[in-house]
Amino acid sequence: MPQDNTPIRTRTLPPIALAGRFLFLSPAGGDADQPAWAKAAKWLPVWGLGIGIVYAVVFRLTWRAFGEYQGIRWLPVAAVLAFDLLLCGYRMVAGVASLASLDRDRDGGAPPRLRGLLFILLIVLTKFSLLVSLPVGVWQSPPGDNWGWSGTLSRLGLLYPTAVYRPLILAPLWGRWAISLAVAIGRTAPGSSHRLERIGAGSSMTSIVAAWLGCAVLTAVYCSGTGEHLARGVVLAVASLVIAYLTSFILALRSGGQTEATTGTVGLVTEMAFLIFYVGASNAIYWY
Repeated sequence: MPQDNTPIRTRTLPPIALAGRFLFLSPAGGDADQPAWAKAAKWLPVWGLGIGIVYAVVFRLTWRAFGEYQGIRWLPVAAVLAFDLLLCGYRMVAGVASLASLDRDRDGGAPPRLRGLLFILLIVLTKFSLLVSLPVGVWQSPPGDNWGWSGTLSRLGLLYPTAVYRPLILAPLWGRWAISLAVAIGRTAPGSSHRLERIGAGSSMTSIVAAWLGCAVLTAVYCSGTGEHLARGVVLAVASLVIAYLTSFILALRSGGQTEATTGTVGLVTEMAFLIFYVGASNAIYWY
C-alpha cells in the first residue's frame, strides 16, 4: 500500500496556552509553527497573576498545616520557594545561570559552571530571606484614616487578601509582565529561538503599557494601607517598571539582542526587586 508522507501538523494552540509553554517549557521542534505566537506576549502577565494566586494558596495551606515557629513561617516559605524554583520560576533561574556561564574563565577566576551555581545559590538565599521577611500585616488603624479604606476593601473578600499574601501574588505578576516588556525591547539576538522572534515581532507597546497600568492599579491598592498612602504603591509600580526596562536594555546590549535567557533574567530581577522594595516599605505601608 502506498505510504502517506504528508507531515503531521502540530495542533494549533491559543495564545494563552503558548504563553504558558514559553514560561514553562524549553523550545521544541515544532514550537515556532504556531501562528498565535504573535499574540502570546499579552498573556504573560495573566499567567503571572495565576502563578501568584497559586503561591498564595500553597503558602496558606502549608501555614495552616504546619504553623510557624517563633513567628517565622519556615515551612510555608520553603514550600513556596520549592514550587517556584522547581516549576514556575525554573526557566527564569536557568536563564540567569545560562548568562552567568557564558563568560569564559579569565585570570584564574571561577569556571563558568561554578559561576552559574553561585548565582543560583545567591538567588535561593535572597529569595528565601525576602519571603521569610514578609510581615503578616496586623492592621493598626492610623490617625486621620478618614477614607474608610480598609473597611471598604475588606468587603471584597478573597479579592483583597491579608497583607502577607499580597506580595506573593504581585511579585510573579511583575516578573511575567517584565518578560513581556523584555521581548519587545530591542531586536532578537542571532541564534535565538524562533518562538521568541515571533513573540517579539507581535508584541505591542500599547498592550504592554495597558498591562503595566493594570499591574500598577493592583499594586497601588494592595500596597497602600490607607487611601492617603496610595503614592507608596504607585512608587513600587514605577520602580518595577524602571528596573525591568534598565535590565532589559543592559542585557540586550550585552548579549547582542534578546534571548530567552535574557528575558527570563529580566523577569527574575524584576520579581526580586519588587520583593526588596516591598519589604523595605512594608512598615510604612501597613502601619505595623
